[in-house]
Amino acid sequence: MKLNCKRMDLPYTPGEEIFTFPEESELSFIFDVDEELTDDPAAMDAVGEMLDKAEELAEKAKAAIKEALADENSSYHDVVTFFMQFHRDDVDPDIAAELFPGTDPSMLSFAEMVDFLRLKRFGSLVDSEMNQQVFIMDLSFNPEITDELMVIYFDLNNEIFCITHES
Repeated sequence: MKLNCKRMDLPYTPGEEIFTFPEESELSFIFDVDEELTDDPAAMDAVGEMLDKAEELAEKAKAAIKEALADENSSYHDVVTFFMQFHRDDVDPDIAAELFPGTDPSMLSFAEMVDFLRLKRFGSLVDSEMNQQVFIMDLSFNPEITDELMVIYFDLNNEIFCITHES
């Protein structure tokens, strides 16, 4: 089978997980799909559609992070604030300088830091609590320097339903 996607020609085997690194694909990020979805043509059509707009979804995720930073009443405010504070204030200054090149990291606002986030991984799985297909996006400042991630969960309607910090 082939993924119905405009951006890449990706053959896959139904019932087997898809997991590709950037050097193996035409993508700039890791791409993965759980094996239970590869058996479902409708689910795989949704994967192709979402993959075609991964960068657009990353921008939507960054906007949601900025909104959460600005809104102290947001359920995501504390998690995104902690993530930003850790990377600006709690890491060694030399590491912060590598994460935010061309800047004085101590002078960056948390909202300005969001612009440095990059798409590291995009994938799809069946959420066990919701029992439905979801899409997961990992954003990182620089995965070669830090393993800390902002993880954004999207539903089938391209809506964000969870933002979390993982490492």
